[in-house]
Amino acid sequence: MPSADIDYSRDIKKYTKLVARNKWQNKYLPSWWPGVKKKPIIISEGDSWFDFPLKSLTDVLGVLLRYTTGLQNFGMDSKTNIIDYVSRDNKLDGLFLRLERSGDTAPELSAKKPNKKGGVGEDKFPSNTLYEALQERTIAKHLDCILLSAGGNDLVEAARKGVIMDYQTNCEDSYEKEQLKCAAEDIVGHFLEAILYRDQFAPKAQIVCHSYAYPIQLSRGTTTEFNLKDAGKLIEYLLQFLNIQWIKKPLAAIGIDVDDLGSHTIVSAARLHETFDEKGWPKNEGISVHPERQAFIKKMIDALYDEMQALPIRYQQKTSKPLTCFEYLDIREMCQDPKYWADFIHLNSKGYKEVGKVFVDKIKAIL
Repeated sequence: MPSADIDYSRDIKKYTKLVARNKWQNKYLPSWWPGVKKKPIIISEGDSWFDFPLKSLTDVLGVLLRYTTGLQNFGMDSKTNIIDYVSRDNKLDGLFLRLERSGDTAPELSAKKPNKKGGVGEDKFPSNTLYEALQERTIAKHLDCILLSAGGNDLVEAARKGVIMDYQTNCEDSYEKEQLKCAAEDIVGHFLEAILYRDQFAPKAQIVCHSYAYPIQLSRGTTTEFNLKDAGKLIEYLLQFLNIQWIKKPLAAIGIDVDDLGSHTIVSAARLHETFDEKGWPKNEGISVHPERQAFIKKMIDALYDEMQALPIRYQQKTSKPLTCFEYLDIREMCQDPKYWADFIHLNSKGYKEVGKVFVDKIKAIL
């Protein structure tokens, strides 16, 4: 089984040691010494665009399952989200602390302790927070960049719980504009808190975050194909050997039952389009998205973009200082072809690769 050349940790204590070792090597060893290189120190915190499909819980087990059962894209040896591509970029070559979790919502950005909500498996296996990471002096002292991704799950939840109305004659008359604006404002408030944490503990660190590409190409949920035939005993052995039987429940939350043998094709629910259907919006044809639904989805993504443009003003009102060391990547028009999408809200590996390039170029330009 091939080993993955990966410079990241999901554990704050282990990451602190990685940073300390890198800094010690650069201070006391000659530059020509094998392995000596000044690496950017980077924290990523966010949602599934940083973690898709569920790498934060499956990156080790996923490698084993890939080579034993055919289950694809859950191991650390695959690239399936933005941070997979950014953290593996040879030219950037950073040290990454990965705090993201699929399903996380914007309040995770401002949480001082894990809020145990939103993200898959957060109730029993909470991910660390940005605030907790910044309490480690070694990390805070040397931190170069913070990458943030949030708001998509919050927008979908707001849309499903009141923003999307019964369909009238057109999109413009069929959603609650003020409620959508309030949801976007609330999301941006959590970004503001994350920036204030940066100011307090690592004031020299850059922050890079992003809009979402318009998810208007597909209306289906995520399709996962795998084969567990004749592998049940092996999987159970691996789970016991690694002492990670707990992984069964988080996997089940995204539709994968490792106790159910045989060949499987799983399609998770396209929740946003379920709400459109319930509210009587024009039907999609096949897996495409009806133009009226596309129009609303664009307005939803634009609402967050517009409120993010007001973030520097909110920051200045809060601190009496201009916002610096902050970059917001507008990727709304990127990947507007079905070939880049996995489902109704997530890009596939091709799409995340394209967005990852934008991140890498920006990080290299500002560091």
